[in-house]
Amino acid sequence: MYERHKGFEEVDNEATLWRYHDLARYINLLLKRQLFFCRADRFEDPFEGKNFMEAEKDRASGSENTYRLQRSLVTLNSWHLNKAENYAMWKIYARGSFGLAIQTNFEKLKQSFQVTDKPVYIGKVSYYEDSVAPDTAIDPLCQFLRKRNIYQYENEVRCCYLLSNKDESVAWQEQGADNGIFIDVDINMLIERVYISPYSPRWISDIITGLHQKFGIEKEVIHSTVLEDMEY
Repeated sequence: MYERHKGFEEVDNEATLWRYHDLARYINLLLKRQLFFCRADRFEDPFEGKNFMEAEKDRASGSENTYRLQRSLVTLNSWHLNKAENYAMWKIYARGSFGLAIQTNFEKLKQSFQVTDKPVYIGKVSYYEDSVAPDTAIDPLCQFLRKRNIYQYENEVRCCYLLSNKDESVAWQEQGADNGIFIDVDINMLIERVYISPYSPRWISDIITGLHQKFGIEKEVIHSTVLEDMEY
C-alpha cells in the first residue's frame, strides 16, 4: 500500500508520470501484475543514496560497509515527471524497436499499490551540487531521493520499498532474485495510456492492443509522433 513519508516531497496528484522501457518488461508487467523494484546497490551511480561529500568522509572513516548494507535493503522503482513525452528519455531508455512508455499520474500511481500490504513510499527526487554539505539530520531513506545534479534531466519520481525483515532478505537470495523485488500493483489503475516508441514499427501498436484485450485492459495505445513533429 502507498504510505506517505514525512520527508518525501510529493507532486500534484494530476502530475503526469512516465515509465520508459522495452516490450519484454511490459509483457512481464501484464503477466505478473507487479512492478519491479531494483536494489539501490544495483544502480550505476556509485553514490546512490548518499551525496558525494558524505561518501568521501565514510571512505576515510571506514564506515563504507554500513553504507553498502543500507543500499542493499532499499529498493526503487523510477518514473519520469513531465507533461509530455521526452525525446531524450526515448533515446536513453527505450530506443530499441520494441520500446514503449507507460503514462500515468501521481494519484493513479499511489492508488495502484492498494493491492499490496507492502508499504511503498513515493517522492520527487531533488538534485544537488557535489560541493553542498549534506543535511546530517535527514532521514536515511530520504537520501535515496537526493541525487547529484548531473542527473537533473531525469526529473525523477521514485517509489521506495525498504527491506527491513532479515528473513525476507534471505528468501530473496535463495530465489536468485538478488537484483530486486516484484511488488503487486493494480495495472488497470496504474496504466492511463501506453505510448509506443517512435523508433518502433507501426505494427507494434497492434501487438500491444491485442495483449491488452487478452489481459482485459482497456487503455489507449498511441504510437509516438515525436520524430514526425520535430522541425529542422
